[in-house]
Amino acid sequence: MDRYMAQIGSFVPAEKGNAQAKLSEIGLVTKIFTRIQSMESATVSQSSFTIDCNQMAWMFNHGDGHSLFLIDEFGKGTAELDGIALLSSIINHLAKKNFATGRPRVILTTHFLEIFRNNLLEPTLVVDQSIPQDGGEQKESSPDTSRVICTVMASTNAPESYSATASAAPLYDLRFGISSHSNALTCAAKCGVPEKLVERAQEILDCTKRGVLIPSRQQLPGPSPEEQLAAFFTSINDWKTAGDEVIAKFLAIARMGAQ
Repeated sequence: MDRYMAQIGSFVPAEKGNAQAKLSEIGLVTKIFTRIQSMESATVSQSSFTIDCNQMAWMFNHGDGHSLFLIDEFGKGTAELDGIALLSSIINHLAKKNFATGRPRVILTTHFLEIFRNNLLEPTLVVDQSIPQDGGEQKESSPDTSRVICTVMASTNAPESYSATASAAPLYDLRFGISSHSNALTCAAKCGVPEKLVERAQEILDCTKRGVLIPSRQQLPGPSPEEQLAAFFTSINDWKTAGDEVIAKFLAIARMGAQ
C-alpha cells in the first residue's frame, strides 16, 4: 500500500531517515509481484508449497528491472532445511540478477535467521550484519552500501530465552539490523498457551542448541528411594501411634531402596 501511495504522489506513513522511509525510496515500478498468500483450493491438485513455488517461478519469468517483488515467509511450507536452502538461494539470485533494465526491487520477510547465522549468503553481497539486540534496544546502522538491506521489527524487553516474567512489547517500528531471535515462546505465552507447555518448549530448545539429548518427561529424574523414605518418615508426626497402613507404606519404600 505504501508503494502505491508513494507512486501516485501521496504521503506515506514514515518519518524521514527511518527504515520505512528508506524502503519507500525504491523508484517507479511497472509491475508488482507477490508471494504472500497461498490460494489453496479443492479444485486445484496442488499443495500450498507447490502454489508458493509457482508464484516464485512467475516472478522470475515475468519480472524485470522495474518490478517490485513482495515475498512473505517463503519456504515455511516444507522441511525447515529445504526451506532455508531454497530461500537463501533465491536471495543470492535476486541480489545479483540483472535484467536489461537493472535489478528488481525485493522486499522479503522471513523467520529463517539461520540464513545470516550460517553465512548462507554469498560474501560478494554486502549484507548489513548489525545485531539489533543490545540490552533490550535495537542497534541501528547505515544501509547505504548494502545490496541486501536487513531490517527488523523492534520490541522491548525481549530476552532470548523464555521467562514467565518476560513481557516483550512490540514497538511497531521498523529498524535496520538482523534479529537475534524470534520471541516465539514469549508470544505463545502471551496468547494463552499453557505455561508448562512453553517451559517444555524452552527445555527442548535449550537441549537442541547445546546438542544434547532431550529428556522425556517420563524420564526426568525424581527423588531417590532414600529421599522418599526420609521425606515420608519426617511427614509422620508420631510414629508411636502410626497405624498398620503407615508402617506398610514405610516398609514398601524401604524395600524399593534396597533393590
